[in-house]
Amino acid sequence: MAKQVPSFPLGKQPQSIFEFLRKTGNKTWNYVIPGTTGLLVLALLLYGILTWSTDNSKIQYKPADVVYGEKIHAVHNMGLGSVSQTSTYFLTSLSANPEIRLSEIFYDFGEVNTQQVLTRTFVIANLGKSPLVILRAYTTCGCTVADFTASEIPPGKVALMTLQFNTGFHDMAGTTVRRGVVIETNDPDHPIQEIWVQASVR
Repeated sequence: MAKQVPSFPLGKQPQSIFEFLRKTGNKTWNYVIPGTTGLLVLALLLYGILTWSTDNSKIQYKPADVVYGEKIHAVHNMGLGSVSQTSTYFLTSLSANPEIRLSEIFYDFGEVNTQQVLTRTFVIANLGKSPLVILRAYTTCGCTVADFTASEIPPGKVALMTLQFNTGFHDMAGTTVRRGVVIETNDPDHPIQEIWVQASVR
């Protein structure tokens, strides 16, 4: 027997979709509520994926974009001092500031052996409109050093930072160790950036 759809007398049509659903029975809600919830969850997942892809996209550059200038060798609690040109950039280019962008802020080497020197190269890009100056850089432990190809990065260019982590510097066997590099620049919105690496030492 076919199910009858409720009819409404002329002049007494349902005022809203909710009234219609109430009159057609609760079974309709069994489809509407899960369907709507599923669509919302799918939309949130899609938004998260798109946002993650945008924020974590790799820095695109050509070999000619890499700057080689005054090098920086960052060690524990030491680094480059103040750069005199920086104050000029702030005073004359308040509307055209540098903008730092890092290729990664964290890297996990996974399981490694003791007495091993781990190496990872990171990209530091300047997406702003004035030179990006690395004022100071230092590592969080003596087991870690970092070398920069330049201390000043023109707009649209990049510098490379090669980090070395010596697992034999301390007795690290059987532990998971995390070490970092702190970078201070003249980017007014991001004056301090940190890059961290991790390793599980066997």
